[in-house]
Amino acid sequence: MNVANLTPSEFIAALDRAGTRRTTSNGTGDVIWRIWGTGDPLVLLHGGTGSWMHWVRNIEALSQDFMLLAPDTPGSGESATPTPPLSAERIAASLHAGIATIIGAKTGFALCGFSMGGLLAGHVAQLAGTRTQCLVLVGSGGMDAPRGDMAPLQSWRRLSSDQEKREVHRRNLGILMIHDPRKIDDLALYIQSQNAARSRVRGKHLTQPLTLSHCLPGFKGRLAGIWGEHDATAGPHLAERRERLRQFQPTASFDIVPGAGHWVQYEAHEPFNRLLRALVRGER
Repeated sequence: MNVANLTPSEFIAALDRAGTRRTTSNGTGDVIWRIWGTGDPLVLLHGGTGSWMHWVRNIEALSQDFMLLAPDTPGSGESATPTPPLSAERIAASLHAGIATIIGAKTGFALCGFSMGGLLAGHVAQLAGTRTQCLVLVGSGGMDAPRGDMAPLQSWRRLSSDQEKREVHRRNLGILMIHDPRKIDDLALYIQSQNAARSRVRGKHLTQPLTLSHCLPGFKGRLAGIWGEHDATAGPHLAERRERLRQFQPTASFDIVPGAGHWVQYEAHEPFNRLLRALVRGER
């Protein structure tokens, strides 16, 4: 599908139509899943203030090799907000149950979690045990490592015009998500504006410390990390994240994508897609 020939909303709608929509329960409402492809299952968990659209530049390529399952996590996108208290464990439990509903309770799968989705993926992997054959953390939260110094994000909600809101979304994307200003295109702005308007659950809303330290020790599947070279959430502390990952599993791979920021799977989608494909297949 050629992004250049479609408006952002048309592109998103066409990609949505190309998949299948499933609904599972989070206990009080629905979790909305989108599914593409027919290969081995690969679950994609988006980041905070996000939705399945965090993966729009990965779906077409990766669905050629895998059955992709991309939920709007509870409290994001079109999925219902869970009842308080909110915790990574409770959200992960509803995602784990949804995976079992869709692919079967005994079927193995791979997991890829971006940012806050990495924290949720760790909890899902813990619940699934040996069924989680591969876990790839992408710019993940919960690493117990120093964060980068990042300018504060700006509020857009009380601005009067769409143009003002668009410019704030552009600035926020540049602060947090995308390193190269030239990569902040109309599609990225559309996704950011849609996600921000619908997001109700973010990391700051979860009750427990955001840590993977009690999820990953003893993990038996393949463990890997992918970070953008200029990830604003990590700053100069990528080495600490690599070492932390290898405390959980000494053989864990850790790849840094040159020139990319936090939203590495969007900004550098072609090398990211090649890398994730190889990691899930066990070729790295």
